[in-house]
Amino acid sequence: MHTADVARFPINQGPAYDVVVVGGGSTGVTAAIAAARVGATTALIEHYGFLGGNAATGLGWVGFHARDGRRVVGGIGYEWHSMLRSRGGATSFWLDPVCGSVSAVNSHWLKLTAAHMVKQAGVDVYLHALVVDVETEAGEDGMPEVRSLLVQSRGGVTRMHVKTVIDCTDSGAVARLSGAPWVRGRTSDNKVQVGSWAFQVSGVDFDALYAYLRENPEEIRPFKLSSAVLARLVEQMAHADVFVMGAFKSLIAEANRQGMNLPRENLPGIAVRPERRLTVVATRIEDVDPDDMTSFSGAECEGARQAALWIEFLQRFAPGCQDIRLSGSPHQVGIREANHIIGEYVLTGEDVVQGAEFDDAIALGAYHVDIHSPDHAGIDSNLAPVYQIPYRSLIAKDIEGLLLAGRPISATHEAMASTRVIPISMALGQAAGVAAALACQHGGRVRVTPIRTLQERLSQDGALLEPSQCPVADQPGW
Repeated sequence: MHTADVARFPINQGPAYDVVVVGGGSTGVTAAIAAARVGATTALIEHYGFLGGNAATGLGWVGFHARDGRRVVGGIGYEWHSMLRSRGGATSFWLDPVCGSVSAVNSHWLKLTAAHMVKQAGVDVYLHALVVDVETEAGEDGMPEVRSLLVQSRGGVTRMHVKTVIDCTDSGAVARLSGAPWVRGRTSDNKVQVGSWAFQVSGVDFDALYAYLRENPEEIRPFKLSSAVLARLVEQMAHADVFVMGAFKSLIAEANRQGMNLPRENLPGIAVRPERRLTVVATRIEDVDPDDMTSFSGAECEGARQAALWIEFLQRFAPGCQDIRLSGSPHQVGIREANHIIGEYVLTGEDVVQGAEFDDAIALGAYHVDIHSPDHAGIDSNLAPVYQIPYRSLIAKDIEGLLLAGRPISATHEAMASTRVIPISMALGQAAGVAAALACQHGGRVRVTPIRTLQERLSQDGALLEPSQCPVADQPGW
């Protein structure tokens, strides 16, 4: 602990909890609900004034399913989606030949359901709050053990005592404050995937857009898809209420020839037909560091600048988009990658693409290795089968009483390019929440949590841990 850094502020003595989850995005919400449902007294700390994080920016939820139609994420994540659907806050799932599946989610309903679910679970929520330090003590074996958090809010600094903390931040901020080892981005040069300032435009003429894509199917996605798959995709797009695009490569090339200087060679996005809306993820912001004030602020401004450029492109060049209007903007630039905490096991890209299995599996994934490259204006992608994620990748090295979920888990640049999507991150959050609650029975020592007990509880709560357990979607797979 760096006492001198906070000595000028009075430290208020706050409540004690079994589990404190830091980061109130979809991962943290799921982790907190899971811990509370097991019976742990649980707090959720979030620095914004709402819950949901990047999931509340209007992004589609991709990766609930494998390409063959099997659903790989269940539990609280699937329960949350079902609640959204029942309230008109999400579409059904549509299978996708690259992303597995996609569902459009209403960002406002997502915030409302998040608040309802954590309240129903009995979680104490602290918004507009930021962890500024982690206090540890040496355990019996000499390993530092997390004992309390210093939380900054408008009321000053509060000390929260905790048995187990779960880091669900976008940069592993809590784990790094505790002294856990970490690496930024890819190990070869510390470069990270580019960030994006995702925004929405409305007023799209979907008849005109679809007519163009039907006549130019090679313009739909930037990946090499067979003619048969493209034909099926075009057929599905005719009636699907949501679909994924990586479109307009030739139109972007023409716009650049006319001097537009667009930052990507295609336009990634989610098209939502009933709302005549596109969520555009085409901005490209390099080397964003969310822990550096200058970098993060510059990224926000650059994202807004690029968004205006893309709107001009859509209005001038894209079929069906001449009369669009800007209808949504993010609360912050989206960070695909920042820091990887080094854990008891480092999940690799090879594990993902080879469909690795582990005795301590606590979640599944099947999303493709989707690297928005720091080296060029395109995307590097490798398809993945169903793979397992081990509990050891949620345990930070050299620190006790700390678990990871979401982007900071122990994974390489390549592996995290698959595990980072919302449904898989929610599965990791549920696993971390249950594990943290069980660890409280052992003084917060996450390494002695019985793995079989953890797996049994996750399965009882609807989580999917074995590929053989995965239910098959109504639609045929790809």
